[in-house]
Amino acid sequence: MLVLRRFVIALSAAMLLGAAEPSAAARAAFLRGESALARGRWDDAAAAYREALAETPGYPSALNGLGSVLFRKGQVQASLTHFREAARADPDFKMAWFNLGYAARKAGDAATAAQAYERYTQLEPGDPEGFYGLGESYRQLGQKDKAVPAYQAYIAREQRKGEQVWVNKATEHLKAMGAQPLPPGAAQPASQVLTAASEVAPARMAPADRTANPALAAARIRDGDALMKERRYREAAFAFLDASHADAGHVEALFKLGNALAVLGYYGQAVAQWERATALTQDAAIRQSAKENIDRARAKMAQSGASPQAAGLAPGSGPVADTTRAQARRAYEQGVQRIASKDFSGALTSLTQAIQQEPMLAVAYVARGSANIGLRRYAEAAADYQFALELEPGSASPLYGLAESFRAMGRSLEARGLYERYAASSAADARPQLQEESRQKAARLR
Repeated sequence: MLVLRRFVIALSAAMLLGAAEPSAAARAAFLRGESALARGRWDDAAAAYREALAETPGYPSALNGLGSVLFRKGQVQASLTHFREAARADPDFKMAWFNLGYAARKAGDAATAAQAYERYTQLEPGDPEGFYGLGESYRQLGQKDKAVPAYQAYIAREQRKGEQVWVNKATEHLKAMGAQPLPPGAAQPASQVLTAASEVAPARMAPADRTANPALAAARIRDGDALMKERRYREAAFAFLDASHADAGHVEALFKLGNALAVLGYYGQAVAQWERATALTQDAAIRQSAKENIDRARAKMAQSGASPQAAGLAPGSGPVADTTRAQARRAYEQGVQRIASKDFSGALTSLTQAIQQEPMLAVAYVARGSANIGLRRYAEAAADYQFALELEPGSASPLYGLAESFRAMGRSLEARGLYERYAASSAADARPQLQEESRQKAARLR
């Protein structure tokens, strides 16, 4: 049941983490590691992850990847070191905590496992597996008062038919401790299951300070300002995005990123940036300006949706020259046609061109993910689908593509969850035939 799992971190998400922002060379090496890992080529994967870490020390995704390779090679203690470092580098990296908990349990270190599962269940309170691991760890530590609510939380959350054997085990452990499962549907909030500060480990892992680069942030803001004056809004948005990567708490970068996204018509994302800026400042003028912008953007969203694509506009839509819009539309359509004719390499080229013209065009990332799957580049496909979901969180197509990618990479649990989400989606782009296929595929993965 509790197989070792890892997220494929989309390039955009890895950049947004704010911890050890990887260089281009590090990202390329990381993707090679992901590809090798998916094919079971452990040594090649380890070499690629180490290359990524040499380029960008402290790169959380590469640390997690190297830990996964070592675990699969039976080097459990070494894997623990890397999972621990990944969690320290990015305290919000869910799968680093999950992997640390799982590997620690395998190593017989219940104290570290309990600590890691505590953090994972805080970050991912809907995942029953974290609570099962937490219950097991506390039971092995003899801490009945903590094991009981963890097992109860697991049983209340576990709805998958294929996991009944583990529900039975958890029930048996509860009975042995003189407790019973909670009534169906009575899952406790994670905050009631977890202690605020666990005493299971001698010392908690202190989150590593995230390194900011204010000079780079200021330089990229100046670039963005100049590009906005030239009406080169897409390029300006990426300049401000770079600034926010360089300094995750830079209020001006976030505020101006919201401005650029709003000009491009991405009102939902603009609101998110303004809200982030508001949360980081006490400046009354900035907070008032952000509120006014958010109100106007929400009015626009009510009229036309959160983005040009949500409004059903053609690829390349937005405040750019007609020639640029036409180029993006042609490149996207050509890419889709090439996928239909199974010319995946040509499709990849065309869709990359479309993305260069319209960097926030969600459907182009979905299509490019399909081209990558056609080329068996599953890690790259997953990155495209995950970025598409960031751009259009309410869409269904990226869910199916990401499920296919994870299934091909042997990540069955993650694939199953995504198939189930697609099957249950009411989004306009969900296709009934694929929803039925998703239900069948999810059932086969149980």
